[in-house]
Amino acid sequence: MRPEVIDTVTSAIAESLAVPKEAIRPESRLIDDLGADSLDFVDIVFTLDQRLGIRVRETEFNFLTRLDFSSPEVMQNGFLTAAVVDRLATWLPALEALPDRGAVTPRALFSLITVESICIVADRKLTEMAAAGGAAG
Repeated sequence: MRPEVIDTVTSAIAESLAVPKEAIRPESRLIDDLGADSLDFVDIVFTLDQRLGIRVRETEFNFLTRLDFSSPEVMQNGFLTAAVVDRLATWLPALEALPDRGAVTPRALFSLITVESICIVADRKLTEMAAAGGAAG
């Protein structure tokens, strides 16, 4: 992962949440550890869009925010389906550490968004843009 992505994400989170940059670690959970709420999350994503010149909100975050928790493709018996968990696991490393990936609730899901998760999404988006630019040029 690019050091500039980590630094930009960490700075954006520190500013949005009024948390010292030194207190932010890759494994820090935005909601549970740093006290973020949904508006903070939007602010962080908007800041990253501007600073990195990418559209972070059109990435995995869009998939997450558009999940229809009333749909049987998304939820069964109060838990996320295996297909949804598998898709989210590619950028939510904390999912891998759960003892039972078959028992992920929506609340648990949002509590798993870490600084590292945001860095992964931003880094992937920058890589996609570079590849598209290289292919177009």
